[in-house]
Order: sequence, then C-alpha cells, then structure tokens
Amino acid sequence: MEGRAGGGAGRQDQRSGAATDDQRSDAANEGQRSGAVTREQRTTAAMREQRRRPRAIVPALALVAVVIAFAVVPPLIGGFLIRALTGYLIFGLLALSVGLITGYGRLFNLGVGANFGISAYAVAILSQYDITNPFVYDITNPFVLVLCALGAGVLVALLFAFYAVVASGTEYLMLTFLTTLAFSVAPLTAPSFTGGDNGLSVKGGLAVSFGLNPLRGNEFYWFVLAIVVLAAAVSWFVVASQTGKAIVAIGRNPQRAAAMGYSVARYRIALTIYSSVIASLGGWLYVLQNTFVHQDLLGLVSSTNGLVYALIGGVNTILGPLIGATFLRYLNDVLSRGSTQSSLYIGIVLMLVVYVMPDGVLGLWRRFTTRRAQAPRYAPRDLEPAVPAK
Repeated sequence: MEGRAGGGAGRQDQRSGAATDDQRSDAANEGQRSGAVTREQRTTAAMREQRRRPRAIVPALALVAVVIAFAVVPPLIGGFLIRALTGYLIFGLLALSVGLITGYGRLFNLGVGANFGISAYAVAILSQYDITNPFVYDITNPFVLVLCALGAGVLVALLFAFYAVVASGTEYLMLTFLTTLAFSVAPLTAPSFTGGDNGLSVKGGLAVSFGLNPLRGNEFYWFVLAIVVLAAAVSWFVVASQTGKAIVAIGRNPQRAAAMGYSVARYRIALTIYSSVIASLGGWLYVLQNTFVHQDLLGLVSSTNGLVYALIGGVNTILGPLIGATFLRYLNDVLSRGSTQSSLYIGIVLMLVVYVMPDGVLGLWRRFTTRRAQAPRYAPRDLEPAVPAK
C-alpha cells in the first residue's frame, strides 16, 4: 500500500513538474512576445519622433527665412514701402496685444487701445520738457521716454486688471468699453497740457528716437522690426510655457482651473499687464514715427482696429495678429487711393473673411495641415514581412 501510494505520489510529482515546465515555457514565450511587442512599439515611436523633428524644424526655418526677407527685401526696394511696413509692424503690436488677452485669456478687453494711446501721449507730453537723468551718465531723453511710456501703459493696465478680478463676461466688456470712452475725452479736459482736439506734436527732433530718422534711411525700420520680432518671440515663449498653458486653461474654464489649484486672479492680472506692455511698445513706436498724437488714439478706434486685425489673422495665435494688421492696413492704403468709400469695401471684405475663415488666416492653415496629418498613410512598416521559402 505504501509502495503504491509512493508510486502515485511520484507520478503526481512528475505530472506537476511537467505542468510547471509547460507553464514556464508558456511564460517564457509570452515574455518573448511581449518583449518583441515592446521593442516594436519603441521602434515605431522612434520612427514617429524622427518624422516629427523635420516637421518641427520646417516652420522654424520658414519663420527665420521670413524675418530675413523682411529685413533685406524692403530696403532694397525702398521708397514708400519702408514707411508703410514700419506702420504695419507697429499696429501689429497692438493686434498682438489684443490677441494675447482675447484669444488666449478669453478676456474681451476693449481698452487695449487706451494703453496704446496713453503711452504715445506720455512721450509727446514729456518731450515738451528737457528731461535728463542726472544720476546715470549717458542716459538721456530716449531712455527716459520709453520707460515713462511703458510705465503709463502699466498704470492703465492695473485698472483693467482690477476689472478682470472683480468682473467677467459682459460686465468686464462694458467696464473696459466705458473706461475707454472716458480716456477718449481725457485730452479735452486739459487742452493746454494735452493739445485738446488739435493734438500734440513731439519736440526734441531725432533725439527722442535715438537719432533714427523715420523718413529717411532704413535704420528706423530695422529698429522697429527687431522690436516686433523680439516681442513675438517672447510672447511665443510665454504661451508655450506652463504659464501660457495655465492661462489658456483659465480662459476656457476658470471654474475648473480654480478647482485644479490655479490662481485665476493672479494669472489674469499678469496677462493684462504683459499685453499692455506689448501695446505700450506699439504706442511708443507710433509716436516716434509720426511725431504727433491725437485724440483718436485713446478711443475705441484703436481698440476695435486691433481686435479686427487679430480676428482676421487668427486671434489665438502669435503671428496671426501681425498678418491681419499687415493685410488690412495694406488693403486700406490701396483702396483709399482710388476711392473715398474704402471703409465700405473693407467692411465687405471683413464679412467675407469672417464667413469663410472664422478662425482667421492661420486658423484655416491649421485646419488644412491637420487634415493632411490625419490622412491615412501607408508605409513599408505597415506590411507583413515576407516568410522566406524553405
């Protein structure tokens, strides 16, 4: 009995050992298959990454080529083109400011033009006096003027930042609208100081523009181009950073962003101040080029123009507002030469553009490239490898 029991136990041990070996073999085969799948997935991911790198490099090279073309081609042509492009770039900064606060922050601010105009007025008013800095050697009027222009724009931005904290939606829109109306009549309250409805000329000659002549030569054009490129590059870096992603999240759904731990008020204040600095740079460059300021710079005209430029080019992009400002101002210059009804024609063009391209020029381009990227592609890796004949 004991022998049969021992034999049965031995056979059971042999069967269990065989089963264990089979399980180990199956596990090994499964591990090899999973390892092969993992290696295949890694290879596929690496191939995709290699294909993405050229795609990311091409837009960057295209932007560099465009900047080089803007720096080289217009000076070779000369004439009125230089002055016209300088104005387009300056108003592009106003449109970029609107695009940042409206497109990314979803704050419909109709007072960005006030930042643009108040900085221009600050330069014109301060140029009436002999301003020098006795504490720092070789710091003269141009540096003081640009700092004062930016400072005046930031002071106005603090008021709009307060609106962004205490109001939203229609209330915020109306507060910025009414504040801009108040700024538009501010020059009339002190005509001896601001020039009233006659405007105010900038004194100081070329000293206020660092010795650069906006009417002759190419130096002022290159100066403006460098500032615009720098502002666009910094704005792109801010938008692509974690701060920019938080601003976009707050703009889309502030309640959800607050629940995730983001300080909605702080991000909105920072965005308002940063966009006002961009608009203030545009106002400073505007007064350097035109050497004259007028009441309309503080009103709704500048704000609505900036909004239209941004909408045409693409309000939630960096390059879109610059493209929109260039396109519309060029169209206005062309139509105003041959007709007195240029505003009517521009309005018709705007309606067509908004109907055909609701996301702007760059939005249409994004949709086209996205569809191309999502189209099915058949690569050799999608085919099954051929089995060699034995």
